[in-house]
Amino acid sequence: MVAGYPESGVSRPEGRRMKTIVVGTDGSPGAKAAVQFAAREAAAHGATLRVVASWQVPPAVLVSPEMAADLFIAIEEEARAIAAESVALAKSLEPGLEVEELVSEGHPGEVLVEQSRHADLIVVGRRGRGGFAELLLGSVTQHVMHHAACPVVIVPPVKEG
Repeated sequence: MVAGYPESGVSRPEGRRMKTIVVGTDGSPGAKAAVQFAAREAAAHGATLRVVASWQVPPAVLVSPEMAADLFIAIEEEARAIAAESVALAKSLEPGLEVEELVSEGHPGEVLVEQSRHADLIVVGRRGRGGFAELLLGSVTQHVMHHAACPVVIVPPVKEG
């Protein structure tokens, strides 16, 4: 599914080169499929791939200040590990690909929408790690699809097994 494109395939306007493709990752099967798709698209278009992982501490978490600092560090480290794994996956698929990594604090949907202002294409997985809110597309995917400043590709997870 490609939001912002009238056809099912990804194409670019005549005479316009894609420079930056952004892919959101959270380590889920849908995100891994999105990274694979984005890496191939970036290589095909001669674009830079920007892998984006974000993190935030849920507002309902009530802990002491000392525990909060440890929690922030642990959550950020997990996001960095997920981003690094996604970068490695992209480079293994497309060895010559230029890949940037961005790990940012904030709501994943909002971080990706901000990145869309500097991208030619955003790629997201259809389902991530969310719970009940992600019944159909996923709350992050829905947010990006409705608010991104560039076309959005929504990639379903690869079926394992």
